[in-house]
Amino acid sequence: MRCLVVGADGSIGGALAHSLRRHGHGVITTTRRPQAVGHGSIFLDLAGSLPDLPEVDVAVICAAMARLEECRRDVELARRVNVTAPVEFGQSLTRAGARVILLSTAAVFDGNKEHVEESENPKPRSAYGLLKAEAEARVLDLGSLASVLRLTKVVKPNAGIFSKWIAELRDGKTVRALSDRRLSPLTVAHAVDAIMALIENGEGGIYHASGAADVSYADAARFVAQRIGVAADRVEAVRAVESHEAELMPFTSLATGRLSRLSSFVPPEPLDVLRGVYGHEIGAARQARASRAAAM
Repeated sequence: MRCLVVGADGSIGGALAHSLRRHGHGVITTTRRPQAVGHGSIFLDLAGSLPDLPEVDVAVICAAMARLEECRRDVELARRVNVTAPVEFGQSLTRAGARVILLSTAAVFDGNKEHVEESENPKPRSAYGLLKAEAEARVLDLGSLASVLRLTKVVKPNAGIFSKWIAELRDGKTVRALSDRRLSPLTVAHAVDAIMALIENGEGGIYHASGAADVSYADAARFVAQRIGVAADRVEAVRAVESHEAELMPFTSLATGRLSRLSSFVPPEPLDVLRGVYGHEIGAARQARASRAAAM
């Protein structure tokens, strides 16, 4: 199968391209790095004009402008990247007979309940979620060749708030974490496995990939502190309204029935995901604290 991965510079797109090649598929990727062009990769900046697209059987649009603050601050640019460009891609590709899979997000919902079904209508609370909901609707309007895969938060090592907290807890600092905002994390591998299932066996419409449950950021931070060997009072629980984080969702988990019926996908437990992704960093922090204590 000939596959196009839009956004291979990102962690999901890069891992997906590797998995597709490993499974014997032909792969063309897009990159925003001029030095990476060639050897099956073409230059693409979704904020600019779109290039002529190669003939493929399926395309996965992984690239997006996903930071809530950036989308709120520059809605025009965010619309170009998150809506206009993916829709133009979808129109061009489906006209040529290719399938299109748009990666989307649980942020298309308001987060007021857990395990939201694929059939529920979007109710975004952020500019990012609003734009992704619009992109979903317009891509799905292209017909049976179009699919949407909504993902909950994908965490990766040495990046993001958890790596920051691990470093701060290692150094004896107190971290502030939200008690009324939650995540239902996935690994990059979970996301890639879900996309591969859609590429190889999926049909049109909406699919969800999610963790098995929601955990508050405060409880997740306490879990990390406990694994490092730090007292729980080093985690200060705060509310979203006090931290100007109201755009974050109270709950994020999604129902995964359609994906689970399609594949062997089993929603992972949130603390298992955090343990697996950040285990090395947590172990290094625990060892650093022990070495520091022994030297005193």
